[in-house]
Order: sequence, then structure tokens, then C-alpha cells
Amino acid sequence: MSNYQNLVAELIGTLEDLREKKEELKTEIYEEEEERRRIEKELEILSERLDRVNETIMRTATEKRELEKTIQETEHTKNKIVESLKTLLHVLQKESQYHIKEQ
Repeated sequence: MSNYQNLVAELIGTLEDLREKKEELKTEIYEEEEERRRIEKELEILSERLDRVNETIMRTATEKRELEKTIQETEHTKNKIVESLKTLLHVLQKESQYHIKEQ
């Protein structure tokens, strides 16, 4: 009978160990699920931030392209004005020389 009682006691001890391990695993699972929820929330926040940054980059890039176009058009117009001024100056100098010779 003593051998039987030892086996039962050993079985009960083993069951207690398994229950403790089960509780440890349950706690570990809970902690990991909490970590997963925290990471998912952070990921959601980061994803929203990334969307905002991408929108800003696109908007800024569009503004930059428009500004580059304006600069190019302004530079072209400035060059035309400079050429016109040179032509006008040349004509005025010729007219001035003509009037000086007539005097």
C-alpha cells in the first residue's frame, strides 16, 4: 500500500507542477498579448505619422516644382527685359550720336 500512496503523492505533485506551469504560461500569454496590443497601438500611431509626413512631402514637392517653374519663367522674362534694354540703349545711343552730328 505504501508504494501506491507514493505513486498517488507523486502524481499529485506532478499535477501541481503542471498547474503551476499552466499558470505561468497563462501569465506569459497575457503579458505577450499586452505587449502585442501596445505595439499595435504604436504601429497605428506611427502609420498615421508616416501618412502625414508623406502628405507633407508630396505637398512640399509640388510647391517646389511650382516655384522652380516660376523661377525659370521669371529668369526667362528677366533675360528678355535685359535684351530689350540693351536694344533700347543701343538705339538711344545711335539716336544720340545722330543728334550730336546734326548740331
